[in-house]
Amino acid sequence: MKRTRVSLVLGVIIALIVCFVGGCDKPTAEMRKAEKAIESARKAGAAESAAADLKSAEKALAEGRESMDDMSYREARSSFEEAYRLALAAREKALTGHAKDEFVATPLLSTAKTTKRPYSPPTSHTVYEGECLWRISEYRDIYDDPFQWPLIYDANRKKINRTAHVRGIHEREQDWIFPGQEFDIPRNVSTQDIKNARRRTGAPTPYVPPGM
Repeated sequence: MKRTRVSLVLGVIIALIVCFVGGCDKPTAEMRKAEKAIESARKAGAAESAAADLKSAEKALAEGRESMDDMSYREARSSFEEAYRLALAAREKALTGHAKDEFVATPLLSTAKTTKRPYSPPTSHTVYEGECLWRISEYRDIYDDPFQWPLIYDANRKKINRTAHVRGIHEREQDWIFPGQEFDIPRNVSTQDIKNARRRTGAPTPYVPPGM
């Protein structure tokens, strides 16, 4: 009897540890969203015109499934969100012609010269359920750095505050964003602006993001 109780207590402790480390909520919804985004990218022709991004999305999806099988739900959720973002990028490239190897023919020339069209990072972002400014800023095709989220907030302050106020939220409006909102993503920002944003969010000194 005593041994049974000890086993039961140990089982509860292990379950709590798993929940604490891996996150208790199984990210099924995030997985489904990533799967739909990848399927949408395929239908848009990403397999031909944005193959690298599509393969990266599929890889992230597979990694998320493995993490979910291991009950590492936080890691799984992160992988699914990355897969979703990569799939959106692949779909956008396929639809807008910003694929890496795409070329635009120069007309009225006897020699078939071509000009490479560079890919431009997005200048706007539509908010999806479960996102926050920190997470949006962390996306690879946004800033690849969560500490820069004040840049997004400052550029969309009126929009964020107005929507939060309409919904009856009057304190810490930057914590409240809603699905469907369209945010501008500032691109022409100075190094000092980036450092100031990172300082506001507690980034380590000297407040310069990695790689800059």
